[in-house]
Amino acid sequence: MSKSPFLVYVLPVILSISLGTLVMAEALNDPKRELNMWQSDGSTNSLAQEIRIIGLENTYSANESIKFSVKVFDNSFDCGDLYITIYKTDLGNQVITQSGYLKQCFALNQKNLPVDEDYSVSLSESGSYKTIIEFYDETYKETLSYTQSFIVR
Repeated sequence: MSKSPFLVYVLPVILSISLGTLVMAEALNDPKRELNMWQSDGSTNSLAQEIRIIGLENTYSANESIKFSVKVFDNSFDCGDLYITIYKTDLGNQVITQSGYLKQCFALNQKNLPVDEDYSVSLSESGSYKTIIEFYDETYKETLSYTQSFIVR
């Protein structure tokens, strides 16, 4: 009997499992490893003290103007890019609108975001929505995010 089936089928499986075990063990031993498998909404967000939506109500009427601002409480963020995304949760988190505000420098004057602008959107369809606020630092290495739900009737 030839050794080629062993070399072709069995040896690669043994080597793959061994290498995978070694890589996983090394990753789990890394002290800087961060495991965030349980993402949640804004009510239990661990960053809720660092970023907050100001002025967003729980319920709106159809075609009513939805206005709010964002306040960042983390002093390590002084400038960055702000992204506001609204999803319709009734449709499986379909993106309804997304806005980006680049180079937002606010810490010096303690301003709310977006700086010198008002965020406003009008939604005509009733249903459940959520807004996700993401703020990236200038290097895009650090980020803050916050999620809050609301209803349009």
